[in-house]
Amino acid sequence: MLLLPAVVLVAVSGAGAFAAGWLSRGHLEQAFPWLPPASRVWFELAPAALAVWILLGYCLRELFVWRSVSYVLTSRRVLRRERGLTRQDREMPLSLVRDVNVRQGFVQGMFRSGTIILTSGQSAQLTFADVPEARRFSQFVLDAIEELPDDEWGPGNEITDVGDESLPWELRED
Repeated sequence: MLLLPAVVLVAVSGAGAFAAGWLSRGHLEQAFPWLPPASRVWFELAPAALAVWILLGYCLRELFVWRSVSYVLTSRRVLRRERGLTRQDREMPLSLVRDVNVRQGFVQGMFRSGTIILTSGQSAQLTFADVPEARRFSQFVLDAIEELPDDEWGPGNEITDVGDESLPWELRED
């Protein structure tokens, strides 16, 4: 998730410094001879200011977005929390998870991150993109599913003589 912002950071810093140095060595007069001498100092700093604007607007923003996302596994559910300027939670109870799928591209494999897709039996799907240590986290999810207690709604237990009102929402019939 931070690979592209890191490349942009290095490229923009280098290009901004090079352009500011090139313009300050007298090339500004050649490129823009019509500029008044008093404003040439400010135009020499323009590439550096543009580089700082790009770094703050893109790279720092991406870093904050990356830091605001956390993946949480509890004994009953798995969730993705995003705590930044806006708050957003996506969660799925572990009792509904029927399939855990991990996808990794080449670059993601090098950094051991990946995309985890949790699928329930009811065609609901929860996708976690760019999870660090994706294979390890998916193994934790599978271990947590195995450790779920068998309660009255668990696998292998029949529901008999129970009214619709006492059933969990996902088991009620319309």
